Amino acid sequence: MAAVWAAGIGLVIAIVPLILVWMATPQSGLTWLESLRVAGLLWVVAHGAPITIAITTYSLVPWGLAVVLLLLLGYAGGWAARRARIGTVRALVALVTTGAVTYTVIVGLLASVTGRPTSMVNTLSAVTYAFVLAALALSWGAVRHAEVDVVSMTPSWVRIPVRAGFAGALTILGCGAVAATVALVVHVDDAVTMAQSLHAGLWGGLALLALGIAYVPVLVVWASAYVLGAGVVIGPGVAVSPFVLVTAPTQLPPFPMLAAVPQSAGPLSWALPLTGVLAGVLAGILIARRSRIEPRLVRLAMAIGAAAVSGLVLALLAFLASGSLGDVRLANLGPPALIVGVLAFVLVTLGAVPSAVIVAPPAKPRLAVANVGDTAHDVADDTKHDTTAPDQQPSDDEAPE
Repeated sequence: MAAVWAAGIGLVIAIVPLILVWMATPQSGLTWLESLRVAGLLWVVAHGAPITIAITTYSLVPWGLAVVLLLLLGYAGGWAARRARIGTVRALVALVTTGAVTYTVIVGLLASVTGRPTSMVNTLSAVTYAFVLAALALSWGAVRHAEVDVVSMTPSWVRIPVRAGFAGALTILGCGAVAATVALVVHVDDAVTMAQSLHAGLWGGLALLALGIAYVPVLVVWASAYVLGAGVVIGPGVAVSPFVLVTAPTQLPPFPMLAAVPQSAGPLSWALPLTGVLAGVLAGILIARRSRIEPRLVRLAMAIGAAAVSGLVLALLAFLASGSLGDVRLANLGPPALIVGVLAFVLVTLGAVPSAVIVAPPAKPRLAVANVGDTAHDVADDTKHDTTAPDQQPSDDEAPE
């Protein structure tokens, strides 16, 4: 049930803007049924499925709507876990599996119904992406609100590196978001010029704005790959990175958000990969604070494990933020996922190992805890062996002077 209403709300979010555009532009020639079909198709594409229009495949998906769908599914998973009073791991797995399968069936049906020979999505890709996204989001929501504490059941040598690794990845993404924002502010005039060159009008401008917002997660991942030093491919033989000049920036389409793509490497661009080391320092501090009683060798293994998690997360995001927006010069856009993952692993390791192993705070001695326990045990023993009856206790009058 939770998966059904999550899918329904997501569909409404996709349908309402297109219906408003249809009502405001009757000269477009689209019927309201055709507008509904397009909205359903866009909703399916938002899960990561590439779409083929005529003979051209577009696989660089705007992940902004997918983020909204993930939040809806996460809330649905939490709501279902509270209503069902999930108290065992088996019940939790059954809840997530049922919800993910239900959601996937809905996506598959819409992918089959909304497709046309001139515009269709790959149904297999759609249901695969939908199942993975639904399972992850439902698990996240259900685990947080279930009565069984799955997190505490996970061994610390797994839980601590995973948390630290995600913290490192989020730090790098945060630095990428800051870099993208600064680049857009600096090149705001170029963005305005690109928007004006499209002559989109009022409703077209609003649609362009909505599309730009939907591509914000992609832009953040691109900027994160840039600050790591991996760079971003923007066409055949054309790439931008802190160490490579842009040789052919005019190959990009006139999309306002692409104004953030740097035209040349700045004088301090070589220092941008240090953000990965900074993220590693943060991850190492988290490891040191949560495993202060562990030997240095264990903290070293945790630091390397956290770096591996950061690398895997960023490599996956780079893969999802890559694809095509047309033929020939726009057929391959995005950061190289393998290079992003390797660089993230190396840079986070350089920061995490020293901060986790060398700068770790001293462990609290266990002797003090043991003494407190012994004292409590002794008091309990004294109370247990004190068999004097209450009426045999000496009164105040009989107390010795």
